[in-house]
Amino acid sequence: MQENTLSQQELLALALEASRRGDSAHSLLYMKQAAAREDATPQAFFLLGSEYAQIGMTVEALLNFQRAVELDPDFAIARFQLGLLLLTTAQPDAALAAWAPLSDLGNVHPLSVFHSGLQHLIRDEFGECISCLLRGIELNTENPALNHDMQQIVNSIRAHVDSQGAAPSESKAGEEQAEGHLFLNAYTGGKVH
Repeated sequence: MQENTLSQQELLALALEASRRGDSAHSLLYMKQAAAREDATPQAFFLLGSEYAQIGMTVEALLNFQRAVELDPDFAIARFQLGLLLLTTAQPDAALAAWAPLSDLGNVHPLSVFHSGLQHLIRDEFGECISCLLRGIELNTENPALNHDMQQIVNSIRAHVDSQGAAPSESKAGEEQAEGHLFLNAYTGGKVH
């Protein structure tokens, strides 16, 4: 069967299988074909964005996450990952704007709780950030890989707080804010979930 005769669903299934095997080249080929079609789904753009993020192509990842959210504004995981990637690229205001609709999911939805935790991170409210991320991990029973990413952020914050000892002084406030976003290295160094 030629690849151009494959359905959207078949292309995405092949892309996911290639990604699972660590074959980014074939995964990207299938996802790009799926995203280029007239019947392209938000999932096709989300998966393409995820694959780009995994291989460090941040601009392409952002564009595809944005397209997924444009096609389906209620696609919560795409919206969350878009915001997270915006935050890791030092665009906290854009991240907050992308995440804003996640608040409508309620305080028992893991993505809403993760979003709240990352808002605290942006404001260098480390204790509140950790509490929210841990609560989100408890609530999230559907995406263990995302829990792993959030736990890595928690671990990075704890290591930073432990290394700093007491609360930071006023003179270090700007420095601490810049460092706050470095905790997201746990995310950028890993895979998008």
